[in-house]
Amino acid sequence: MTPLPRALLALAPDQPIPADRRGVLIPIERIAETNIDGAIVVVEIHSDIATLQKALVAGAATIALDGCRIGADLQRFATLLSVAEAQADRPEGSTPILAFTDGILPAPAARESLAGKSQRLAGLVWDQRALAAALGATRTSTDFDDCAPPFAAARAATLLTAAAAGVPAFDSAIELEEEALERALKRSRTEGFFGHVAIPRPQTEATEAN
Repeated sequence: MTPLPRALLALAPDQPIPADRRGVLIPIERIAETNIDGAIVVVEIHSDIATLQKALVAGAATIALDGCRIGADLQRFATLLSVAEAQADRPEGSTPILAFTDGILPAPAARESLAGKSQRLAGLVWDQRALAAALGATRTSTDFDDCAPPFAAARAATLLTAAAAGVPAFDSAIELEEEALERALKRSRTEGFFGHVAIPRPQTEATEAN
């Protein structure tokens, strides 16, 4: 399994797909725009086999599963991906899964957790925006740029679940100015996160530098 880069680039809707697609998160709706060999294609948790096959035929190196919470989610998706690999003439088990979660997760050692559910799991990404949508929250941080309590708990749950599963954890995409962004990236690394989702390109450069 090819290691993931520390910086995962989440493209803005109007941002062109870069020539170097390693670590680039491309929504399934955009795979027809250009050659996507080596990219990470993002699909919804309820995607069917036909959608997965389309992503694999287009050249997806990794599939990002959006909306993952429990081990059953991962197991079901891994099974569908095996069928899609066969239909796309790819070796079974060759496509890793990068799971995106809002952080509403079972205890890391619980039977329902993600740990031990699939060897395809390559990493876990905390999706702060998904949690905000789930909670109906309009504010995710305190006046001191720290996570608000529900978001701090979900962020910690993601980090602990990734550790229990033996995979790297990626911190959520954030929109901060230069100095605040650099502080946030350094804090993520010191707290145990392997990498970070970056938006847009200027944040990618800062992520790779830390």
